[in-house]
Amino acid sequence: MISSGDFAAPCIEPALVDQPPAGRYPSASRLPTAAKVRPATGVAFRFRGAVGGVVVAAGLVAVFCSANPIPRHGTWGDVALDATAWALFLAGTMLRFWATLYVGGRKARSLVVTGPYSMMRHPLYVGTFLIAASAPVFTHSVTFGVLVALGIAFYVRGTVVAEERQLRQLWGARFDDYRRAVPAFWPRLSRFTAGDSIEVNIRSLGLECRRAMWWVWLPVLYDIVSHVRLQPWWPTPFTLP
Repeated sequence: MISSGDFAAPCIEPALVDQPPAGRYPSASRLPTAAKVRPATGVAFRFRGAVGGVVVAAGLVAVFCSANPIPRHGTWGDVALDATAWALFLAGTMLRFWATLYVGGRKARSLVVTGPYSMMRHPLYVGTFLIAASAPVFTHSVTFGVLVALGIAFYVRGTVVAEERQLRQLWGARFDDYRRAVPAFWPRLSRFTAGDSIEVNIRSLGLECRRAMWWVWLPVLYDIVSHVRLQPWWPTPFTLP
């Protein structure tokens, strides 16, 4: 699972703030003055990347060691699941890049409230969750799905909470208004605001591209794993759904 790093900058001094449409956030005019903010801490935050790696590794082991998937390859059920998996993967990929265009290079000096951030507070995490959710669908593994669900719960209860606590320290009442108006993960389409313009940070976009070079190969890996476990010579010591 990819770590979004929605907000992880140490000791930040706010300098620039997005200006949302009038009336959207009652306290938009009460901007914070320079303030030092403690970096997000906690076990869940520090080990968020490692947890994602463990979930993927454990899921692949479970798939390798389990019996043949249901539905069988080549059936209409298999086609439907593959199409669903690709839809989840591509939606997560596009959402992460879209969010990076708006927040990349600005999260240390601006509370971004336009683009995908006008509909949900954590679009980078939602993109990550969609990519992660595609894994058990690609591999037709309920066990993998349970592991992914546990990993997502870890992020939601640990990492996201730590980051929002830091945002609250930095932006105060402004973030409270934003939090009340915009859901964390489920998009509220009626609130979408593109903004007049965006400042694209090439360095941040390049970083996201480099991250993508790792996880873009995940569907290929899942397909290889699914193919190998169908071979008659491959041992399946467990029967996991």
